[in-house]
Amino acid sequence: MKTSTRTPKRKATSKIDLASPVSMRVELENILLEETVARRKPHQGELRARILTTVQVVTEWDRTQCVIRVRPHFALVACLDDVADDELLRIEATFLLQYRVSSMEGLRKPNITAFGETNGLYNAWPYWREFVHAMTVRMGFPALTIAVFRPASAGTPNKGVAPRAKRTPKKRVSARAK
Repeated sequence: MKTSTRTPKRKATSKIDLASPVSMRVELENILLEETVARRKPHQGELRARILTTVQVVTEWDRTQCVIRVRPHFALVACLDDVADDELLRIEATFLLQYRVSSMEGLRKPNITAFGETNGLYNAWPYWREFVHAMTVRMGFPALTIAVFRPASAGTPNKGVAPRAKRTPKKRVSARAK
């Protein structure tokens, strides 16, 4: 008679599950644009551009002040003819989201980090979309509308341009630019 030595697989805890205890205790106090970069190359005529966006989220907290700060850094790069070295447009923005927490009791680093990567990103996304929309027009391009945030795709790899050091890729959007 054979006996099995396999250990049952444990269900992996999702970021949403980890973030949930934090989400139940926070109030968003403020959202600020902390840093931005915008540049374009001159281009005439109609063109087809490949648009890549990336995001990196940094989460900090102060247990004594019961505050969580989330800093998502977004970057959008438009490249000509699928050539990553030929950037036509670059827009970057870092937002600061500050949350007040009713109690930090029982919250661990994985809870707070997951909160920043899910709720923080979700709360900042509309500001990023509006920023890109306004900046593309101000830079002489047609208005670019970024897709809505879909948490299920948060881990989808993007084999595009990484604008800064380690980034967590987000969305790939195509658009026509003039």
